[in-house]
Amino acid sequence: MIRLYSFVLLIAVQLHAFEDDDIDGVENSQDLCPNTSFEDTVDENGCPENKDYWGKLTLSIGSDINFDDTTTNDYNFYSNYNYNNWDFSLNSSQQSSLDTNNKERQSSGDLYLSTSYSKSIDKLYTQMSLGSKIATGDEEVSTGENDYFANINLSYTLTTNMVALSSLSYTSTGDSNETTYNNPLSYSFGIGYMLNDKLYSSLSYQRSDSIYEDTEDYQSISLFNSYNFTEKFFGTLSYTKGLDNLSYDQTISIRLGVNFE
Repeated sequence: MIRLYSFVLLIAVQLHAFEDDDIDGVENSQDLCPNTSFEDTVDENGCPENKDYWGKLTLSIGSDINFDDTTTNDYNFYSNYNYNNWDFSLNSSQQSSLDTNNKERQSSGDLYLSTSYSKSIDKLYTQMSLGSKIATGDEEVSTGENDYFANINLSYTLTTNMVALSSLSYTSTGDSNETTYNNPLSYSFGIGYMLNDKLYSSLSYQRSDSIYEDTEDYQSISLFNSYNFTEKFFGTLSYTKGLDNLSYDQTISIRLGVNFE
């Protein structure tokens, strides 16, 4: 019997206490050129005058290791392009598992596309997103239909190093000829803490309606950690514990990424 599990929301959270690492008078959260030289004269975006800015590209690869009655691995690729307050993201995955004969099986996953707009007002950071799941995955790991979703992510600065996190998401799930799916409402809340200038951690609770009739909601708690090795390279490590009977019991996620500006 195939285990059912909830989809994963990728949420990018930033801290917005006033910080100006390159000392150019433009706050980090608004600085499009965060590493300008001290002697450079910058514009309102924090970039050297007369210099073109092409945005920021983030790429990452990783794996989700899911522990339950059987162990499966999801290999993920994620890309994001940021310009000013806009983000454009693409995410895809492939799942590896063992069948009853202990032979490895590969299953392609769905493709996720989204567009986000972010805005900071005082201590509140808001990110609003619209996107779609393009059904390219095998039927054993996918509904086989396209979905459309909208979500809002909020973070509020509590102290210089601590933020309160929350998110709300609604998905319009595509129906097949055989099955009518529910349209799930999902939410999460938690706390994030910047331990130092390289290490960030957060603890959060997630809950989502099931897309199936007469089944319990998906619930989980997650511990997330992000570490900046250099200005360009970073890594993330997270642990998720499923709190319902349909989600994976435990998931460990590891990702490595790079930023280009």
